[in-house]
Amino acid sequence: MKLILLSLILYFCSRPAWSRSHHHSSDTNPVKSFKVLMPGVRPPTDDYYMCTSVPVPAPEEDLYIVQFNPLAKAKTAHHMLLYGCEEPGSEKETWECGVTCRGAPKIMYAWAKNAAATHIPKDVGFRIGKDSGIKYLVLQIHYAKRIPESAEKDYSGLSLDITEHQRKYLGGILLMLATHIQIPPHQTKVHADISCRYTGETDLYPFAYRTHAHELAFVITGYHHDDSGYHLLGKGNPQWPQAFYPMNETHRIKPKDNLVGRCTYNSESRDKTTFVGPTHTDEMCNFYMMYYTDARYGKAFHRCFGNNEPNLVASLPPGSDTPLPPNPLLDAIAHGHHHGSSMAGGHDQEEQNWTPMKKILDKEEHPQNVYGGSEDVNAEPEPDKTAGEEEKESPVGGSEENPATPGCSTKHGCKVTQFGLKSPNNPKPKTDLNKESSGLPDGLSLHVVKNWPKLNNLQLGQIAGIATDSKGNVHIFHRGTRTWDSGSFSVVTNEFNPDLIREGPIQAPTLLTFDQDGKIIKQWGEKMFYMPHGLTIDHDDNIWVTDVAMHQVFKFNASSGKKLKVFGEQFKPGQDLAHFCKPTDVAVLRSGEFYVADGYCNHRIMKFSKDWKVVKVWGNVSKRKGTDGYPLPTDFYVPHGLALAEDKKILCVADRENGRIQCFDLDGNFKYQAHPREFGKTLYAVTYSPHNGGLLYAVNNADPGDNIVSQGFTLSIDTGLLLDTWKPSSQGFGRPHDLAVSPDGKSVYVVEIGPNKVTKFTSSFNEGIHQTVKKGMIIHKPDDAVDVIQKDEHTAPETHLSDSATPIVVGVMLIVPVVVVIIVSVVLKLKRSGKCLGNRRLSYNDSRFNLGNFFNKHKGFKQLYTDEMEHLNSEDSDIEEFDVVETRKT
Repeated sequence: MKLILLSLILYFCSRPAWSRSHHHSSDTNPVKSFKVLMPGVRPPTDDYYMCTSVPVPAPEEDLYIVQFNPLAKAKTAHHMLLYGCEEPGSEKETWECGVTCRGAPKIMYAWAKNAAATHIPKDVGFRIGKDSGIKYLVLQIHYAKRIPESAEKDYSGLSLDITEHQRKYLGGILLMLATHIQIPPHQTKVHADISCRYTGETDLYPFAYRTHAHELAFVITGYHHDDSGYHLLGKGNPQWPQAFYPMNETHRIKPKDNLVGRCTYNSESRDKTTFVGPTHTDEMCNFYMMYYTDARYGKAFHRCFGNNEPNLVASLPPGSDTPLPPNPLLDAIAHGHHHGSSMAGGHDQEEQNWTPMKKILDKEEHPQNVYGGSEDVNAEPEPDKTAGEEEKESPVGGSEENPATPGCSTKHGCKVTQFGLKSPNNPKPKTDLNKESSGLPDGLSLHVVKNWPKLNNLQLGQIAGIATDSKGNVHIFHRGTRTWDSGSFSVVTNEFNPDLIREGPIQAPTLLTFDQDGKIIKQWGEKMFYMPHGLTIDHDDNIWVTDVAMHQVFKFNASSGKKLKVFGEQFKPGQDLAHFCKPTDVAVLRSGEFYVADGYCNHRIMKFSKDWKVVKVWGNVSKRKGTDGYPLPTDFYVPHGLALAEDKKILCVADRENGRIQCFDLDGNFKYQAHPREFGKTLYAVTYSPHNGGLLYAVNNADPGDNIVSQGFTLSIDTGLLLDTWKPSSQGFGRPHDLAVSPDGKSVYVVEIGPNKVTKFTSSFNEGIHQTVKKGMIIHKPDDAVDVIQKDEHTAPETHLSDSATPIVVGVMLIVPVVVVIIVSVVLKLKRSGKCLGNRRLSYNDSRFNLGNFFNKHKGFKQLYTDEMEHLNSEDSDIEEFDVVETRKT
């Protein structure tokens, strides 16, 4: 028995320990950080391409790269490429990269210009080792400048997060390439086209794209074509820095769907015909897509070569060859660093083997108006509409009909999954929130409008709500001389202070209307409200408000101020369907149906019919957590604001104390949630604009201990991507509470409850042009907290045992689990202590291992801090939090 135990322990100890070092992000699967670095080099000349290789850490096992982390600086390394090879191009430790691999190389990652760490979508991995054809990883670095002997050697490279746990989805590349290119001289516009039918057996979900050509091409466009028409995958200028850029929309390419691409050239500078080829005087036409697919049956590479479906090319949407807007900065970068001119014979070594991939660049190399994608190309656009089509920057996603969605709980029918893009505008992993430059192009960037509004000595109280009407007028809902403080409500019953009720309603007008120039044009609402909170204006310009003291929702005619409807019992909080408890906001559909965020006590969303009958309720507060560490979908902790995107059939909720935005369909079915770290611990308000493809605007209210500022956020409603952050100054807002956007989408207004003020931001976007966006974020689709185990209802075949055999079998069945537990426990302890044979992390300082120490669970135990919301006790936090915290403690 001892021999068996020893053999089993030695076997498990001999298993590779490298993959069990830490956990990857929100994933619970163990991963190992594996470094691929230059071994201390000095490139002898400028524009020198140097390679080094390392073997895959466990080449006989299936391994998966789940994250790429660059360890380099742009001042040394112009760009890096990571190749997967069966064998490296040389047996030397380093070599000049004429050949990267023996056989076909596979580019797996690219980096340039201090780009942030690249994240792969959840449950997606790039397979290496075993039968993948990748036994070596080859690092290629382009050194723009030589390193003199007097300078330090270079150790640039990458740290890879690798796991041996099989991923649900396989990452791969699809290459679209034109095989016939013939460009006559002195032409302003010549096309090279690509078209084919996708012949793979599994659905592909592309999440990033890249374009590549040489000197004459000025725009490359890629489309996905199915029964519903053309869908723009991406559009780029190959004369600008070439990299993989994230898509801004979910695409699903099914077997037998079509792929179409077009490259457009200008040969006015050429005196002879140009053909396809690898040198800088030849031309190429390449469009790459990075995708994920089913790990069991999918393939890691697909190609679409040539123009096989010319009828599809003939029907391409207008604008496929329209150039993107000029960008002098990108032009300057591109002309200063042409990556192919220094290679032997002028060859573009990165492309000569038809192998793709560059990834996300930071703002220096890809500053805004770069690439476009995701427009409705089946509509008839204006001639200049595609001139600046929105860049594709997307988390991976799917739909309720798409079960193959990484990290998506099909129980909730979710659409968008986790995609951990670090903000490309910041080279450092931690976002620089004091940075004033925007992550959007100038057309969409928000700028403060000074001296707005014109109050003319009018005194404002705490401004709780703001909304705009169809004419662009701005309405605010403020509290006059009344403030919400520790004495406003009972911390037990949530009833409003009887002394304040006896004082009567606020005497001053609580509803003020300003025109777009900030001139006050109307005041009303005096002697009506006790503690104003939410303000909404519907499509008929009716005004809806909530009063948290009265626990009621009101609807008014805007022009007359006449009260049209009221719901809830005055001063009586409740949990049933006839009562609210401190309702926070309202959202109204054109049909007359509406939603109420019953926020501070009930933590729920209520949907009403147009005749004010409750049709659905969802939400609660709980301590359940998903794998991302956040509460599960539909769990709220103060749903504080609502944003209705009726054109998208989406309702988004500012889940305040959970620091996130949760989005649902109009029936309350969960779609996705967004909680980038820039939000901090709280997210106060969210609003929606249908312009520019659909944008969400939001504000947080940062806790001083979070080391972030209170600021505004711009996000794509389709993907949840964080596009930009904005604030009135480097210090951020004081205590922002609500925000609104103008009907034309050009202005955003933010109100605060300390200092009590309104700030107007404006942009100058052209509605006919889809702007480029750059800033990434994290979208999480939390898994269900409870795994559902389905029992097999089929009866197992009956097995007959003799009476004498039964005790023996039972005894063995009882002993075996105990033995297995002991073996596993011993192995885990040995591995962690570094005492397994072959474990490189041997430790000579650990105390001697014994089972008594191992099973002593209380050794070194520290009691957990139980007050999860302690930050709310800060004197600098919103005073409205007082009763929330006290109620929780009670």
